[in-house]
Amino acid sequence: MQDINVPLYLHAEFLPNIRQITLYVSLPGRPEFNGIRPDIQLSESRKAVIVSLPKPFLDVVETIKLPARVSDASRRALNATADPATTSASGSNSSHDYSFRMQVDPNEEALAPQDELIDDFVPWTAVEMSHLTRIRCRECATPFLLSPATHENQNEHSQASTVGWVWKDLPSGNWAEMMDFWHCHKPDPHEGHEKDEKDVALQIEDQHAHTKGYGADSQVVAIPGTVLIDVATFLLAESDCTSLKKGNEEEQNSTTETIQPSNQRTLDCATCNAIIGMEDPIANGWRLLKANVSLNTAPASDSDTGTPEWKSQPTEMIIAAQLLELIERESARRFVVHCGQKTGLVLWVFNPDMRYSNSSADYSIMAQQAMKVFYQDCADVDGLLHPEIGNPSPLSVEELELPSMIFEALSTALRGSNSMLPLSARRFGEWDIGLLNVYGILKRHRSQ
Repeated sequence: MQDINVPLYLHAEFLPNIRQITLYVSLPGRPEFNGIRPDIQLSESRKAVIVSLPKPFLDVVETIKLPARVSDASRRALNATADPATTSASGSNSSHDYSFRMQVDPNEEALAPQDELIDDFVPWTAVEMSHLTRIRCRECATPFLLSPATHENQNEHSQASTVGWVWKDLPSGNWAEMMDFWHCHKPDPHEGHEKDEKDVALQIEDQHAHTKGYGADSQVVAIPGTVLIDVATFLLAESDCTSLKKGNEEEQNSTTETIQPSNQRTLDCATCNAIIGMEDPIANGWRLLKANVSLNTAPASDSDTGTPEWKSQPTEMIIAAQLLELIERESARRFVVHCGQKTGLVLWVFNPDMRYSNSSADYSIMAQQAMKVFYQDCADVDGLLHPEIGNPSPLSVEELELPSMIFEALSTALRGSNSMLPLSARRFGEWDIGLLNVYGILKRHRSQ
């Protein structure tokens, strides 16, 4: 009797450094599949593989599109005799995993030289916004940003723009550090200059620095009528927001150990009580989390129906963008990620721009873009970040603190993607392996 429900599972990863694609073919580790070798055919375009099983499983067929076109010589690699690696998990689940390496076609576009990470990985930048763009709750659609007319009526004596909201991108996260460095290491004046001339020049320079915002004591401050944008949040003046209420951080479980108490209060939706953001006392404003809101980036007049189209961003994509920004700014690949608690995660971004495809029911058979992350639980975040004298940290890591709900979303995404991988590809030494889908945020990462 034929079994048409055999979970034949395919997974392919593009390895650009060695110009190869690794193909995994997994069968259940049950006795009836012992000695069963799948038949693998490469499509005419060399961009897909079709996998089938011999008798008595003739109806079992799976197809996936490869992340890149492979060479014609890969047909021989797929037809080579290979013994499966039998892998077990938790002593119960097991699988027969076959793996094959295929050489990528030398003319494949994906092999073009890589540029360094560039600034187009940030979701929702000022370029995508218009003066009519609005922000609302992702869960219940409660609006948080006043309309231009409402804003103008409530602030008749303010300098608010009559044409709507102004959207501005904030500078890179290392902007303040660069300015401090510049002010501490300014070149000495040339010999022979008079002292009063030097004093006048320094005074003018300091005035320009303060006015233009690059002085050592400059800082970002919320501006009424303007929305300032960074990688993960929108910074607004409190007077520009509506339907938000301040939460109470003291409601946290008193038995939960924290690294250090935070003086930031959460901002909750007045309708559904969802956490939307937090206060930022330093910037004298409110930060709304991109992951917890939706936006109508296109004006209603540009839509076919005459109504604005509301969009939200996947949480894991925003987290991936934060990690990419840290990689670019700090040249780091290992991070301690936490939400202010004693425990957290240690992440090693093994490949920030990976192409993969698989036949999981929850994923598309088309090639996808992701960040490949090795991760492990961290039982003592503070001990790893700030080791005692004489007890050096075993890793060189950067810190990334996330709001609790964003941290939980990160953990869920990593563990969920780990269970999607073939059993033989879920671990690397002491690290678990996960994927963070980044969708289109690295479309121009490779030069054309």
